[in-house]
Amino acid sequence: MTCRIALLFGALFFALPSTARNTELRKTTSRVPPVLAPNCRYVQIPLGNISADNVDFRRTRRNVDFNSPKDVTKFFSSCLDPQMYEDPDDNTTKLIVERNVTIHGILCRPERPVAAQDRRIHLMVHDATYDKSMWHGLGILEYSLADALASGLGGSYTLAIDLWGHGDSHGPTYPDPWQVLQPPFHVEVLHELAVRLRTNQHGLWMAFKNVTYVGHGFGAQLGSYLIEDFPNDVDAFVGTGLPTGSKMTPRPSEWMFAPAHSTDPKYQDQPLGYFTGAVTSFLDRRNILYGGIYDDDLAVLDFLSQDTITGGEACWSGSYLSSEWLGSAFSFKGQACIVAGEYDRIACADGPECKERLRGVCSKVFPDASSCKSNVLGSTGHAWMLHRIGVKLANSVRSASALGGSWGNLCSVIS
Repeated sequence: MTCRIALLFGALFFALPSTARNTELRKTTSRVPPVLAPNCRYVQIPLGNISADNVDFRRTRRNVDFNSPKDVTKFFSSCLDPQMYEDPDDNTTKLIVERNVTIHGILCRPERPVAAQDRRIHLMVHDATYDKSMWHGLGILEYSLADALASGLGGSYTLAIDLWGHGDSHGPTYPDPWQVLQPPFHVEVLHELAVRLRTNQHGLWMAFKNVTYVGHGFGAQLGSYLIEDFPNDVDAFVGTGLPTGSKMTPRPSEWMFAPAHSTDPKYQDQPLGYFTGAVTSFLDRRNILYGGIYDDDLAVLDFLSQDTITGGEACWSGSYLSSEWLGSAFSFKGQACIVAGEYDRIACADGPECKERLRGVCSKVFPDASSCKSNVLGSTGHAWMLHRIGVKLANSVRSASALGGSWGNLCSVIS
């Protein structure tokens, strides 16, 4: 993986300032598995040993006491502001090995049989502070895009996963939040998973001829790194909610986090270095992730079911997916799709310029793609799949599927 311009990485995908407070919301929260459609089930995919060249934060950041909540919170917060962040030196990487990686996910099958030569799968990767339930409407079936994609005659298998260290993917103990859980490691996990999906080495008892990567926010950023380093892993790339411009919003002052184990009992087993919003009200999270038309109750559920982000994910050097920061175009030859919400404060920070900028990503970042489409969804914020447009899209997918239609990637349904 090439090292790009050092800018804000995972923290661009959410924000939780500590302003309005409502202590009732977080008195007794716990992570509840989402309600699944009858054609969906929980799966585990053992991947074995995964290795990656990560940044050795514990050795190179000698001024940080990684056993001190105050120190690590201060360091983590500095990573959220690109003006304060220092790019790790090239010699600060070492080989990190994490053994016995098992990825948990939700697999949905088409409601009707699909011939072996036509089997396709959508590999769906969540945003930071979410888990696999993002693609299942947080348990509200009418919002479940994963289930919709697997419905009807033209359906596709879908696999919504928990990234390693998040949701249910963590093993007996949580992996090191600084040394292991960094983007290079996640990309190696995704690469191994994509290879196994094609070769029936994953325990799902079938091989898939076509793999579409669907990522949102942090998951989309990881997907862009995947197709840069391994351009033949997937046939189509769908990236939504990507920070593709150089303008920053929300402001760094809005991003307030605390060690996760100090905020909620459900995080009590996570070591220092896992962070979550330092608020007791959903209002601030809603302000960043929502806009346009949505159900307020779902925004509350979003807050209560949120996952975490680690120091290694936020502090690893990253970049915007835009031609102005990217050193060279991708060699990816499959289908590409770039999507943002009209009121997405992260992916459409520049408002009226957003549509043109997304088109620029297609022409300059994906010049070799067999096709590249872009779209700005109206009346929706960053977490578009949890807005009312998510229900509309899920219904559109089900309708197309019921008619036997096929969609190379999500853009052909959205647009």
